[in-house]
Amino acid sequence: MTAASKKGGDRIAAASVIAGHALHHAYDHGLYVILPVIYTELGLTPVTAGLMDTVRRVSSGVAAIGGGFLVDQLQHRRILILCLSMVTMGLSYLIMGLVPVYLLILGALGLVGISHQSLWHPSALSLLSQRYPERRGFMISLHRSSGNLGDTIGSLAIGALMVVLAWQAILLAAFPAALGVALLLWLVIRQAPGWEEFRTLSTTRRHTGDQLRSLRELLHHRGLLLLFLLAGVSGLGQGGFQLWLPIYLQETQGMGSFGIGLHMGLLTSMGIASGPLVGALSDRFTRKPMIVMLLAGKAIVAGLMAFAGGGLMLTFLVGLMGMFMFGGHALIDAGALDIGEGRRLEGSLIGLLWGNNALFLGFAPLIVGLLMSSFGYSTLFWYMAVMNGLGSLVALMLPAFDHRHAP
Repeated sequence: MTAASKKGGDRIAAASVIAGHALHHAYDHGLYVILPVIYTELGLTPVTAGLMDTVRRVSSGVAAIGGGFLVDQLQHRRILILCLSMVTMGLSYLIMGLVPVYLLILGALGLVGISHQSLWHPSALSLLSQRYPERRGFMISLHRSSGNLGDTIGSLAIGALMVVLAWQAILLAAFPAALGVALLLWLVIRQAPGWEEFRTLSTTRRHTGDQLRSLRELLHHRGLLLLFLLAGVSGLGQGGFQLWLPIYLQETQGMGSFGIGLHMGLLTSMGIASGPLVGALSDRFTRKPMIVMLLAGKAIVAGLMAFAGGGLMLTFLVGLMGMFMFGGHALIDAGALDIGEGRRLEGSLIGLLWGNNALFLGFAPLIVGLLMSSFGYSTLFWYMAVMNGLGSLVALMLPAFDHRHAP
């Protein structure tokens, strides 16, 4: 096999992983467009609606911690784990579409969170990190950007489809789509020559004691501890924005599903290009200034949104928020993987970071729901401004690091 064909196969494998992430997000984010209809049909309150996102985020956070640890023990099975994640996601939405009852929806959302965070992210990001160590920030940001692309397509497509289809039918379609993508992943990645090492690197489970000792040593690193703190603050500062923005648009601006879909698509589409750009800059320079800029940008835009009220100014600020909203966590991941270079703990680090972030991100919608019940819908923007301002201060304490300065 020629070097060119080997390189082409590697790119196709990487593109398949990145495309699979887009499908996950197409339904995850498209669900936010459906949510206002569920909110009305089931007679939900701000607290019960917030609980839906809380269940998904918290279940994913708890599962991600153990999932990442298991991925490191079964590194040669990561391709299978990716496929399992995709099928589980499709099955979860199938349940929601077949039995649209609030308690069962909560259970299905918990399963969605587990399939995405605890199975997909530790496997996909650890594979990309090991395969492209010199371009780690860019590849992880590109993976995040594919999520933005899926978010945008999902928001626009589901917003348009809901004009002619019931939301249950849209969710039922997730299962055959997930099966098709899982099959594609299995066939393409297993045939990629440059990824052979990931199928043979470890043919037995890694000894748990050795893995725990290595992880415990790494957790004494000050920079890593600050990244964990920052992941938590960043999750809390997101405030359930993607959950509450569509409800805000419906309740205060009188928008229907199509208008909500356009705004949610605008929010995520702005991160498609900005994320990889910031990731590439972090590879060339350092992660810290990029993280500070993104968090401070979110705080400033959220403050402006509190004053905007509505109209074209609000639409413009929604797009501007998208430029800052989605790149920060990818750089936090890249920074942690820089610190853990060569220890074969990628899955554990991603699982801990995503678990930590998801737990705080999970409680944020409920906190904001309680605040909005007392002080109104604009509380969302003030909350985000304050929390992301605090996050930018935490980011200023980070050391300057990247793959060139990894221990």
